[in-house]
Amino acid sequence: MKEVRTFLIADLIVLIIKVLGGILTHSYTMIASGIYDIALILITLVTVKLGENKKYKGIISSVLGILIVVLGIGIIFVSFINKINRVSFFIILFILISIIVKYMISCFYTNISYQKKKGLLTYGQINSTLDFVLYGIILGVLVISKISKWVNILKYVDRIGTILVAGLVIYKGIIIIINSIKYLEDKEFVVSDNVKEEITKRDEIKKLEKLEINNFGGIRKAQCNIVLKDGISMIDVNTFVVTLQDYLLKIADVVKINLVEKKVTTKKKEKVRSLKQDARNSRSGNSKTNTKKKNTKQKNKKR
Repeated sequence: MKEVRTFLIADLIVLIIKVLGGILTHSYTMIASGIYDIALILITLVTVKLGENKKYKGIISSVLGILIVVLGIGIIFVSFINKINRVSFFIILFILISIIVKYMISCFYTNISYQKKKGLLTYGQINSTLDFVLYGIILGVLVISKISKWVNILKYVDRIGTILVAGLVIYKGIIIIINSIKYLEDKEFVVSDNVKEEITKRDEIKKLEKLEINNFGGIRKAQCNIVLKDGISMIDVNTFVVTLQDYLLKIADVVKINLVEKKVTTKKKEKVRSLKQDARNSRSGNSKTNTKKKNTKQKNKKR
């Protein structure tokens, strides 16, 4: 839990910014995007707190899936019962803050882990492409809502944007419910060799230590332990992490990428006594040769 706390804090900050920005700028599309972040945070907490391969985890994840679906439907309902307002240009500011907070924290944490040559590179729950699609929908709603001054029908564009984003939330919840049913039927997910081969083809990877998919009910978590090649720049590391995360999110809901450092075992050198040490011991009467002479003298006396 400690190692993913930074990523959870970043998600919570972005969630607050989105909901607050949506309220202040009259954008239910922005609030719906915040609901999507709530779903991702709940999914993350399930994978962190709960163990795997237990039947009741399937029930918990199915309940979570239903809750996510209800949240998606709820935000659509709220957008329809409230008065329509034009979206404010200030929403751009909230979008920029959200992007900076989330991606700067992720890049900063990745860089520290790489410099230490071990640790958690990333703990991601959302595909970067999908993330920018959500922001693109919000900006599209903003632009079209401004045109609605001349075209009256376009005043409903924020509701359309809300339906699109909330639709992604509902879809995510339904997928979790379906996977929960499969989990209860003991249908385990196995990583194919093609996936492993696709990852090892990357120029940045020296060795793929481990790649596994853990089931937390209907939620799948991909855990990847890798050894990177030496001399890779920070920009290439961040690009590689985002690319690998997006690829693994095609088969999992949460991705955890760890950087592993190969330990080099060295044999301890045996202590070799120097000639000077032997000379000191002979003077003090503590050397092995002197003790042998003393023993022979004592035996001769006894005789």
